Amino acid sequence: MTPRQAMLRGAFALGAFALVTAGSVALTRALTAERIATHQLAHQHRQLQQVLPPALADTPIQDVLNGVFELPNPLQLGHRSETQGWQIHSGDGSALILPVVTRQGYNGEIRLLVGIDQQRKITGVRVTQHQETPGLGDDIERQRSDWITHFDGLSLTSLPPGSWAVHKDGGQFDAFTGATITPRAVINAVHQALLYTTESNLPITFEEPTP
Repeated sequence: MTPRQAMLRGAFALGAFALVTAGSVALTRALTAERIATHQLAHQHRQLQQVLPPALADTPIQDVLNGVFELPNPLQLGHRSETQGWQIHSGDGSALILPVVTRQGYNGEIRLLVGIDQQRKITGVRVTQHQETPGLGDDIERQRSDWITHFDGLSLTSLPPGSWAVHKDGGQFDAFTGATITPRAVINAVHQALLYTTESNLPITFEEPTP
C-alpha cells in the first residue's frame, strides 16, 4: 500500500467514524427529546396548579394549555418581549395566571407565577426561578418557608398602597433575618401584578368588588 493509499484509507475511516458518531447522537436526541418535553410540560403544569384556587387546581393539563393567551403590555410585568399568560375557566369559576419578572432581587432576576381569581384576589404565588443567596433570600421558595403564602386571598383593596412593603418600609409583610432586598422585590412584583389587572385588557371578566 502506498503512502497516499494509506492516507486515503485513514481519512475514510475517520469520516466513517464521524458519521456513525453523529448518527448515534442524533438518534439519542430524537429518542429523548419527546421524553424531555413531556417532563418539562408536567413540571410547568405542577407549577401552574399550585397558584390556582382549590376549585380549579385539578384542571386537566390540556385545558390549562388551551387557555394560553398573549399578555397585553407585558413590559408592565417585567417582560422585555412578548409573553404568554394562562386563563382557566370551568363551572367552578375562572382565574388568571400571570408570569411576572422583577430585577430588584439581591442577585438579579426573580421570576414568579401569580394566580388571580374573578374577584381580583390572589389565589397563589410561587417563585419559579431566582439566584438569591441560599439560607437568606431563598426563603421565598415554598419548600423553604410559608412566607410566599401570605399573599393568598389578598386584593388591591385588602391593604392601603403603602402597606405593600416590608415592616422596615412601613408595610405589612415580614422580611427575612439578614435579607430585606429579596422580599421587598417579591412584594413589589406581586403588587404590580394586581395593579396590572386593573390597567390591562385581559381575557377574563372580573366581578365588581363586594362593598
